[in-house]
Amino acid sequence: MHLTFKCPKCSSGLPIVAAEAPVEVACGGCGWAIPLTVSEQVYADLQVDVCPVCNGQDFYIRKDFDPKVGLTIVIIGAGISAGFYWFGLDLIAYGILASAVLIDLLVYRRLGDLSVCYRCHTEFRGEYKRTASAFDLHTADVLELEWARKLEKRSD
Repeated sequence: MHLTFKCPKCSSGLPIVAAEAPVEVACGGCGWAIPLTVSEQVYADLQVDVCPVCNGQDFYIRKDFDPKVGLTIVIIGAGISAGFYWFGLDLIAYGILASAVLIDLLVYRRLGDLSVCYRCHTEFRGEYKRTASAFDLHTADVLELEWARKLEKRSD
């Protein structure tokens, strides 16, 4: 299983392989030492049961898709479409917009899922069975605030 977690101090992305995870990782950006506790289930790529960074047990599933890529596809399509629209070629403009959306949708549907920790946003990629539910905004609000308090980034 491949993990990508954020440094609690500087938010740098740190990728590791669970089977090769050390007991502690030093952030390349700020040098902060981050202790890791990889469970047997995560180590063996069987199930995401406990987050190795925050020890949380609350996860959600999302597509393994960078939203910036999707937004870029749509913006490029809209820009090209605007040029055709400017010259009065409405049908071509709408066709280009529809094509950009269709490309974005096809790329999105072909990608797999990954699990994400609600608290620290660690991402889990692998062949394990997905057992987490879809994203829940209320759960995210509560658990992100709990994690921020634990890191002493919020005091309220």
